[in-house]
Amino acid sequence: MDVAKTLEISTIVGATALLFYIGFISLPVLYAFQTIPDDPDMVVEVIARQWAWEFRYSDGSVSDRLTVKAGDVVKLELTSEDVIHSFFVKDLFFKVDVIPGKVVEIWMQPDVPGEYWIQCAEFCGKFHGSMRTRLVVEE
Repeated sequence: MDVAKTLEISTIVGATALLFYIGFISLPVLYAFQTIPDDPDMVVEVIARQWAWEFRYSDGSVSDRLTVKAGDVVKLELTSEDVIHSFFVKDLFFKVDVIPGKVVEIWMQPDVPGEYWIQCAEFCGKFHGSMRTRLVVEE
């Protein structure tokens, strides 16, 4: 067997072993993403429109900012009334696209009290840059 063929086989075997190793060590992370609590502490309907966010809480109140308690499991039901938007909370490494005609369900559990910017991260028109609001995490 020539050197080139041996090198080719060892590269394929090595790449395959590395792929299986990465898959194996990522299983706990994938499991954590798939475990969704049965009963959230809060459900908030999030409506995106050019160029504002609207938050409707389960008690019937409506706000232009999202307010949650630290440690609570929050289910967000996001939809858009017009174009594609993107719900982006940079400080929490949290981003999801909001598409007209679809309800996107996401879960979050912010643990650190404070105020965080929510920004649309998908160009949605002339005043896209002003489509900002706050996530307030209370103690």
